[in-house]
Amino acid sequence: MDNKQQQRTSSTLERPPPEANEADLKETARQYKAHQKAITHGLRKFFDTVAAEPVPDEFMTLLRKMDEGKSEE
Repeated sequence: MDNKQQQRTSSTLERPPPEANEADLKETARQYKAHQKAITHGLRKFFDTVAAEPVPDEFMTLLRKMDEGKSEE
């Protein structure tokens, strides 16, 4: 989903009026599901990118020090 589609989807996620018919409710549900799917896809893509990055040396050193402190207790 491109940015324009995403903006269009998010701008149409309004609560249907009380007098909405079944077709309106189904369309709102469809739009909501499409919006949720786009969010899920974006979060998964971001997480995969972060998870693929190497752990910084400074952080690994800190973890080793913490592990050494636990083994001495």
